[in-house]
Amino acid sequence: MLRKWNIRQHVKKGTIYVFITILPAIIISYILTEQELDKINDKYQSKSHQIAKIHSTNLNNFIGETVGRLEMLATLINTQHDDLDSINEILKETHKKDDRFSGLYLVDPKGDLIVSSNPLNHYVNVSDRDYFQESLKSGKTTFSKTHIGRVMKRSIITAATPINGDSNTKGVLLVSIRIDELKKSIQSIIKDEIIIVTDESEKTVIKTDTPIPGELYTSYSIDLSQLPWTITAKVLQKEAGSYWKIFFYHFVIMIVLLNLVYLLIHYFLLHKKEKKEKAQIEHQKIELLGKLAASTAHEIRNPLTGIKGLISLLSEENHDQKAQFYYDVIQNEISRINAIVSELLLLGRPTAYTFEVCDTNNILREIKPIIQSEANYMNVEISIKYSKHELPILCVKDQIKQVLLNLTKNSLHAMEQGGDLSIALEKIQDGCVIQVIDNGKGIPRDKLDQVFNPFFTMEEEGSGLGLTVCKRIIDSHKGTIAIESTLNKGTKVEISIPLHSTEK
Repeated sequence: MLRKWNIRQHVKKGTIYVFITILPAIIISYILTEQELDKINDKYQSKSHQIAKIHSTNLNNFIGETVGRLEMLATLINTQHDDLDSINEILKETHKKDDRFSGLYLVDPKGDLIVSSNPLNHYVNVSDRDYFQESLKSGKTTFSKTHIGRVMKRSIITAATPINGDSNTKGVLLVSIRIDELKKSIQSIIKDEIIIVTDESEKTVIKTDTPIPGELYTSYSIDLSQLPWTITAKVLQKEAGSYWKIFFYHFVIMIVLLNLVYLLIHYFLLHKKEKKEKAQIEHQKIELLGKLAASTAHEIRNPLTGIKGLISLLSEENHDQKAQFYYDVIQNEISRINAIVSELLLLGRPTAYTFEVCDTNNILREIKPIIQSEANYMNVEISIKYSKHELPILCVKDQIKQVLLNLTKNSLHAMEQGGDLSIALEKIQDGCVIQVIDNGKGIPRDKLDQVFNPFFTMEEEGSGLGLTVCKRIIDSHKGTIAIESTLNKGTKVEISIPLHSTEK
């Protein structure tokens, strides 16, 4: 049976541990990992966008510069007045100086190639090419799709610029732009990215490298303004394979933090349990003390009464001065024992007492003369403040008097050299609040939590039952009692008892 109970306890603790640490750690780590991966993706998306923009600008500049040179060359050829030899020299010289060109050609309006910077071994006509016809119609520079050149058999794109005379088109200047030179232009500024250029039919024109299989890349595409091409930058995500690494990093941190939280909660619960058990033990001690007091107090009082009577008779018969001194000492000690026995009786359950409704103001007025006389004897100034409201409480009047007298007695004993004692009554919400304040020697902070324990006292002749009795009485009246004290400055005792309501 005990073994099953232990197993259930371990299962319960394990379940609580899982719900407080493991599950929250997994959930929070997952959320944090996703957030971090989103940040990584945003970083690489921004990087790929920036790289694609750089390469698109580079290619647009490359094509734009080529178009600019081509149009200037067309203007120069137009000034040669059909001098084919001069035009041939111009084309060859330009081709020689610029590696980006695969060839430069002058074509008549019918499409026949009449001048070439490359040797011609056969007849060439380009009238069937769309870019040629479009250039004649629009009067502007046009570009072909990627194709293999008829003369040099290279992968090229051809730019066609019309040579316009005074009233008609004299011909078309063709420039074959080498794709490999375009690739070199891209590779000259490339780092670790992959650049892919595709035409309008999504056919790959340029590809600087091949993506590594199984690796994750972030891509960004931009259309070129000079050509109907799209340039795509692919950036390798170096953190792509680190999902579990990031997850476990956060998981370890969260496990540590949540274990600290778990330990704090566990400590708090243990402390609360210990405090509750301590309170139960104290309550049991008082209960036991009450039972002991109830069963023995009367038995102690009976012989004390007989002893006291006999001592009185002996003192009357024996008039020796020395004997009379001893009789007085015995009588005083018997009186002190009686007082202790009376306090012990109060620790028992107050079921034998009859509760009645009394005004707390009146209770204090009835014992004021006793408090006043003791205060005068101790050279203490006393201040009593009654409430302007009635303070009816359901109580045992003598017990409330006993509490007030015990508290004032403690305060007076704490002011051996004189001082000020204040007693105030006040109505706060539905409660009667009694405050007893002195400026005596006070109680050390480390002893404040012991003041209600039975037999705890700071006085040499104290019984250590006064405050225990006070608390017992106030508890039986469903009230509370609290003590605040500062060493060498004074003590404040505050009692709160529910007011009695006559409403039903």
